[in-house]
Amino acid sequence: MALINLISKFVINCEELFTLKNSSNIRIIDCRWYLNKPNRGRLEYKNSHIENAIYFDIEKLSDSTIDLPHMFPSSEQIQNFIITNGININHEIIIYDQIGFFCSGRVWFIFKVFGFKKIRILNGGFSEWTKNNLPVTNKIKKAEKSSFVCNSFESKRIVNKKELEKIIVKNDCNTKVIDARPQNRFLGIEKEPRPNLKKGRIKNSINIPFEVITENMLIKNFDKLKHLIFNQKKIKKKNIIVCYCGSGVTACNIIFVLTLLGIKEVKLYDGSWAEWGKIK
Repeated sequence: MALINLISKFVINCEELFTLKNSSNIRIIDCRWYLNKPNRGRLEYKNSHIENAIYFDIEKLSDSTIDLPHMFPSSEQIQNFIITNGININHEIIIYDQIGFFCSGRVWFIFKVFGFKKIRILNGGFSEWTKNNLPVTNKIKKAEKSSFVCNSFESKRIVNKKELEKIIVKNDCNTKVIDARPQNRFLGIEKEPRPNLKKGRIKNSINIPFEVITENMLIKNFDKLKHLIFNQKKIKKKNIIVCYCGSGVTACNIIFVLTLLGIKEVKLYDGSWAEWGKIK
């Protein structure tokens, strides 16, 4: 029972969300996003979404001053999003994407870094919701603005290139670098989907593809996740872990699972392979 309760702190199923969707204590975030199709998620949201859902645009809510894709948003951007959409720190944030664990982890991580404590991801995402014939709408509800001031920002959870270079040179066995890209990209067999990037991986990194945390597009049970991370990948709870992927999105799904499993020191290399793998 304890394990089930632990999973339910991080993940919500469609049936439970259906009963809660009109509660004033929650805010539902739709963050559907597709690589190389920046407008598709917003268009899908406008066409059909879970009632009361707010759209979080990963492309627009990012630091556009940096010449890398969707870098971490500024405090001002998040503050504006929170005020505009009537969100405060006491709300429970429910996040969904198209399949459950593709880009939802990224938005979960953003809210976590900005100090939110009650955040869950919809298991199976919008796909599972519609598969269960649960109601959708195209009506976009306008929220009353909030006055909440977002003062928290856990900067230590984000690593830049220089910091990662120091970690690699130090080669401390207690620090693990995890690559969440699919295995063929990690091995340099498959070409990167973005232009001007070389093949390969960061030195000493290990591969835990973001897809392996799910089974039939739903998150694996606690015991299977524990076996994958602690037994197969030899990760320890005391490890300091830095995760990366193609551009800092799917790596957050691995961060999500590591956090669920009780690992405290988990960081994101936000520039990811989009920065590290640039052809100069």
